[in-house]
Formats: sequence, C-alpha cells, structure tokens
Amino acid sequence: MRIHLLHTNDVHSQLENFMRAGAALRRLRNEVRRNGEWALTFDVGDVLDRVRPETEATHGMVNAALMDALGYDGWVFGNNEGLTIPVAQWPNLVSRSGTVAFGTNLRAPGGAPLPFLRDWAIFERSGVRVGVFGLTPDYRTSYQRLGVDVDAPHGAARRAVDALRAAGCDVIVLLSHLGLGADRRLAEQVPGVDVILGGHTHHFMEGAERVGETYIFQPGKHAQVFGHTVIDFDPALRRVRGVHGEPVPVRPHDPLDAAMLSAYRGYLPDVRAELERPVATLPERLPVAFDRESPFANLLVDALFDRYPSDLGVMMSGALTASLLPGVVRVKHALGACATPTRPVRLTLRGKDIRDWLAQSVQPEIHGRPGFGFGFRGGVIGWFAIAGAQVTLSRTPGSERMEIRDIRVGAEPLADDRDYRVITCEYLWLTPVFNLFRRARDAEIQVPLAREVLVEKLADATLQRRAFMRRWRGAPGGAGWPESEVRA
Repeated sequence: MRIHLLHTNDVHSQLENFMRAGAALRRLRNEVRRNGEWALTFDVGDVLDRVRPETEATHGMVNAALMDALGYDGWVFGNNEGLTIPVAQWPNLVSRSGTVAFGTNLRAPGGAPLPFLRDWAIFERSGVRVGVFGLTPDYRTSYQRLGVDVDAPHGAARRAVDALRAAGCDVIVLLSHLGLGADRRLAEQVPGVDVILGGHTHHFMEGAERVGETYIFQPGKHAQVFGHTVIDFDPALRRVRGVHGEPVPVRPHDPLDAAMLSAYRGYLPDVRAELERPVATLPERLPVAFDRESPFANLLVDALFDRYPSDLGVMMSGALTASLLPGVVRVKHALGACATPTRPVRLTLRGKDIRDWLAQSVQPEIHGRPGFGFGFRGGVIGWFAIAGAQVTLSRTPGSERMEIRDIRVGAEPLADDRDYRVITCEYLWLTPVFNLFRRARDAEIQVPLAREVLVEKLADATLQRRAFMRRWRGAPGGAGWPESEVRA
C-alpha cells in the first residue's frame, strides 16, 4: 500500500507561486486518486507573511481562503501564523482554512489545549490508520506575552506519539515547523515517528533522509517547489517498509489554480479599501538611509519611545525599505516602507553594554550587513536610530572605522555601571549579530508590531518635526544628512 503525502511549507505569502503550486499539486493529487491510491495534503507552517499587502490587510484570511480552495487535510501553525497574527484572529483563521490546524505544543495559560487547534488527528483508509500531529518553535517568551503558552517540542512529541500508538495508529507523521537540525535531533530522541515533514529553515532537500527509524523531508520555500512523500506500507506486517520523498518544482509560467484564484479575487475589494485608508499627511519628504542617520528612521524610533517611555530608544533603519513622500500617506505606503513585522521589546541593559553595541553598530561591516531571520524583511541592518540620547563620533585617522567620543542619555553622560530601560525591537534583541543584547534583563515584549505603532504615530506633527533633530554628531555623510534636512 502506498500513502502519498503532498506538502507545502514556508510559502510566506508568495501568493502567485502558491496558486501555481496549487494547480500542480491538484493535478498530481487527482492522478494519485485516479490510480486508486491514498493522498493526504498538508501545510507545514508559515503559509502567510505580513510583508504581503493582501495578508496584512486581511490578517491572513486571504491565505486561509487559498488553503480552503486547494483542500488541505491539515496544517501546523508556523511562527508567522503564531507570532504575527493577533491571537484573537486565530479562530477565524483556522475556520476559514477549512482544515485541521495542529498546535500540539501550543497551549492556553495553565496548559489547557486551545479549542480551535488540534493536538493530533487520525486519518483512516482500508483499515490503515495514519496519525498526524504538528509542532511549532518554542518561542516561549514571545508567546507568553501574547497570552499563549508553548510546550517544549520533544515532550509534546512524546505525548502525541504515545496517544496515537495507543489509538492504534499504524503510521505516525509529524508536521514540524522546527527546522531541519531540530528535526534530526527529535528523530534521534523521540522514537515512534515514521515521517517528519519539515519547514522553517527553508532547506531545499533533494529527497527524504533517514535518521534512525524516522524519515525527514523538507522541500524548500516560497512555493517554488512542494513535496511529494510516498510511504510504502505493508498492511500484512503492519509496518512501514520505506519512504521516498521528492521535490516537485513549480515553474514561473505555470498556470494558477482556478479555485484559488477565484478565492483570492473575492478578497480584493476589502484589501483595496484597507490599503487605501489614509493614516497621515506629511508636509515634506521623510528620507531613510542605511549608512547614516536619517529622519524616517528617527521618526520610527521616536514613535516607539513615545508609546513606551524609556531611558533610551534604539531601532535599526533596515526595518525601513523606502522613504515617504510629502502628502497623504496611506496604509499601503506605510506597509511598503516598513515591511519587517517585528514587535517592540522594552528591556534593561547596563550602560557599558549600551556603549559597546553602539560602538559596534557604527562600523560599516555591521550596519551594511544583510539582515536575516527573526522576521527581518529589509535589505541590510542599517544605521541605528536613537531616541532620548545623543552620540558624538570621530573617525579613526586613515580608516573608515568610527569611534564613540561621548554618549549622553537625556542631559547626563552615559554611566557604564548604571541600568537603563531601553525600547527596541525583537530583531535586535534576538539576532546573533548583537550578542550584547542577550545580557538584557526584564524583557517586556509588546503586542502591536513596531510598524503598527509607526502608523499610529505617523500623523503626530511633533514627532514629524522631531525626526529632523540630529542625534548623531560627527557621523558619516558630513552633517549626517543633507543640510536642507537638518533642524537645530
């Protein structure tokens, strides 16, 4: 008996690719079923990404509608579903998807299951029972701030395997948004899982690999491919004889799935109405730069500093991807200019650590470094925008390297041995580029995205004017930006 698993992962709102992949997947699934064989369809998380305007405008409902149109048997929440979509919207998202959503290690506070997520499901045909469960990354601190708990993946996996075996399952499949390295460790340490369909780390595997008695397969990202994993099951011996996985490529000019396209078009009127909504009027251009101080980055950090009072505010200009022009700014402009869906985080750092990572940030190899991971959707990390402080720099003679001469927080010199409360973002807190952030204490992750705070504050005329007040002295680019943009 052959059991066909057709699976997507890490689509990240690449909606056109998703619809192309959907058409190819539907054709393959129909062919499998015409041959009298069993086909199940799954998504392994991060089907949505709020970098996409249609996803932003609908809080992911358009993505869920495309899943419903294609017809999935199950889906596990990835970190983009879990950490960027408001928890209050999760039940609607699951309902609209038309499928089983797994959250085997996602819990309500106190450990109770969330009523709209399933710990596992059992699929049966011809007396053969396939048990399926799904795991999401253990980003506990971030989830708890949202009012959700998350269990350690290995413990949740053991409970699921025990329950599914006790229920008479012949085959156990894990939908894992943990990443390939974590999948390999889980296969070694949690016996009883036959197949792991993976995601999260965007590995383009050429086929399934075997770790112990478990087969692992992850076929890439962005619906450039989807996975076709075939389980060879012996009904007489009641065991898996082998597993074969292959990536199915999706070509740029393949046709779109008709049902998915119809679902997508049904959301366009509401999407357009939300994206056209005005949020501010700017009297002049708000430019952004990545190798020097810039007014738009200043306004972004000022918005956070105003919303979450602290001693100091820090934000990377790389969270912005475009300048804003004078005139009416609409939601679509704000989304296009600030695509990274990172959350504000307020934390405590020692003055010495603040001095050291500010000194690190002004070096070209750091602010010019490409951003990667933790929801970053820009190009380079960019120059640090600061609020509540002023920094004076000097250039090392004969070098491009910059040195910090003075840092003042408010009107006082930065004290190395004092604690400061800093408002920043999850990306800077979590990225390994700035390990000094890992020394932070008492972190408070805020619920709205940083760009939602930006949209809320963008119309504030005081913040608009303050954005042109320099915080870095002696920085690259002469005065730090063109003199016509400088305010005293």
